[in-house]
Amino acid sequence: MGGIGMAGLILKQDRKKESKKKIVSDKLRELIETNSLAQGDKLPSERELAQRLGVSRNVLREAVVSLSSEGILEVRERQGIFVKNAEGYGVLESLQGIQLLPADFILYQLEVRTIISVPAARLAAQRRTDEDIRKLHECYESFAACPYSTPEELEQSGKWEALLHHLVTEAAHNPILSRINESVNALVEKNNLILHPNLVTEGGWMPHIIAQHAKIIKAIEERDSKSAGDVLQEHMMESVKMMSERHPEVVARISSPILLM
Repeated sequence: MGGIGMAGLILKQDRKKESKKKIVSDKLRELIETNSLAQGDKLPSERELAQRLGVSRNVLREAVVSLSSEGILEVRERQGIFVKNAEGYGVLESLQGIQLLPADFILYQLEVRTIISVPAARLAAQRRTDEDIRKLHECYESFAACPYSTPEELEQSGKWEALLHHLVTEAAHNPILSRINESVNALVEKNNLILHPNLVTEGGWMPHIIAQHAKIIKAIEERDSKSAGDVLQEHMMESVKMMSERHPEVVARISSPILLM
């Protein structure tokens, strides 16, 4: 089979896998709704869920991670899978329905994320638990080890980075902030799908991003509130500056004192 044919087959398999994950995610939502599960209720074991839904445990885990990033489920170490927010679909669906050109979308969502995530990172440095640090390191290691040469690898890398940002905000342990973050976090993956294919063409940029995330985690672990927020804000502003200077067709020009453009 030729190179193009093989690439097409891989892409087809990846889309099929993504479609299966979406189906499983929808079934898990339906399970929560039909059983009237509320916040704090425990779902059946991973093995039982996989058997009930007729999928592999790997596909189930991906669906659970996806719903966890939306704030619907929570995986507790050695305890199981719990409902975190059974009714939090409205705001998320509303945000996903916003109609914006990609260039406008990137700037506006980065602006909102900066407003939310920079103070959240500072709070996280003050309030983080050992469990938060464990999750951040685990997610970071997956993000840093993820290759980014193919479209499929880029998509997965973007998902790990989105989850890492989500975990930083969750470490602030503010339930209202967490609800807001749940609504915004799904947009981060969309942003990464647009940005990352351009950013990886810039030599050394992805290693730089990976190193910045390591600094953010270190600052949170060391309870250095100022550094945690400063490095995260620098990360956001550098991304905008890079795209504005080298890929202006992808990023709209708007006046933003938040992003110092």
